[in-house]
Amino acid sequence: MANVLMVVGHPYWPKSFANRHVVEEFQRLVPNAVVSNLYELYPDGKIDVEAEQAKLVAADIVVLQFPIMWYSCPSLMHAWQEQVLSYGFAYGHGGEALKGKKMVCSFTAASTPEMYSKWGVQGITVDQMMPPFYTLAPYCHMEWKGYIYSGGMIPHDDKSAELIAGRAADHAYRLAQLISRIS
Repeated sequence: MANVLMVVGHPYWPKSFANRHVVEEFQRLVPNAVVSNLYELYPDGKIDVEAEQAKLVAADIVVLQFPIMWYSCPSLMHAWQEQVLSYGFAYGHGGEALKGKKMVCSFTAASTPEMYSKWGVQGITVDQMMPPFYTLAPYCHMEWKGYIYSGGMIPHDDKSAELIAGRAADHAYRLAQLISRIS
């Protein structure tokens, strides 16, 4: 199997329910995947760029795992992109370290899928939020391989927590299946 790097960007990781379940189930399904949890590794926001770049170089497939926040990824994951995917490394003159690697986004949202439509509360579709990601991949010489999305992922009580845990397991399964297909 391919070397998989999952970069996790959840600013409230200790309280995360859905993303924690997704990551844990994904690790069970793809036990050799390397997980780089940005908010655990860099609680002060100071990213070890060389360490993160080394993880990327070792990977064949990169998964960005995050909750949608303000129609994009959380701030530390965005900072990770700005600092780690740097000129001369990921793009620009000599920047081909990621050439041929595959990229996938895996994300959750509190809003239900129905809310992400032209007529929904959000006013846009999930696909309309993807340009920053599917354009980032080829810009960094990577192959965009799509995304796995699950909405309505915040539990309100024990019954909904059980339902969302099941959705998170399904999300991880769909992600593992995608990884298997593109490996």
